[in-house]
Amino acid sequence: MAGSVGIGGLIIGVSLLVVFSMAVQTIGYQMESSMDSLEAAAEPIPSFTVDSSDIWPNALTDVSVAVGSGGAGYSAGSLLASAGGIPCAGFSATYTVDGSGAILTVVLTSPGDCSTSSPTFSTPTQTPSSVASFTSTFRTHVYANLTNDGPVTLPTSEVWMFIDGTGAQNLDNSADLSPALTSSNWYSGESLNLFWNKSAVTHTRLAFTYEGTTVGTTL
Repeated sequence: MAGSVGIGGLIIGVSLLVVFSMAVQTIGYQMESSMDSLEAAAEPIPSFTVDSSDIWPNALTDVSVAVGSGGAGYSAGSLLASAGGIPCAGFSATYTVDGSGAILTVVLTSPGDCSTSSPTFSTPTQTPSSVASFTSTFRTHVYANLTNDGPVTLPTSEVWMFIDGTGAQNLDNSADLSPALTSSNWYSGESLNLFWNKSAVTHTRLAFTYEGTTVGTTL
């Protein structure tokens, strides 16, 4: 009888130890899950917006003087471009001259959005004795203005851009981004003005994504 009582007590004790061990393990899992939830809640959430976007089918991206056609009688100044009598929006360029007033080089400071790919060029207040001829280069430009309105500094190598859902490329290594970014970080509160040189086709959708956060816009 005494032996049976001892064995029974041992079985009860072992059972209680098993129950206790399971309870401790459950509490441990709950604490680990709670800590993970707290850590996740403490991490700031990235946020950014596309403030504006556009597509320029006839973006004037380069102007140069035709060989041997720099004209004469010019003074250094600004070059204007227009198409069908309408100025190419955003276009800005200056030029230099030699001793005879022939235009040597044109420096493009901002591409222009023209209504056609056949612009005319003019030099305000200039009365040259011989008019210069110019050659121009056009591309399709996709434009976007982005703002990092969240608390997180975003590495540009991890921010991806998609045009029409394809052609993924990050902001840090985008072959057709012009000009290229000068910083590898996109800081909180910072706005980016970006231009992409694209082929002469129609594009309708632009999207940006970073670690699960995606923002899209139509063009």
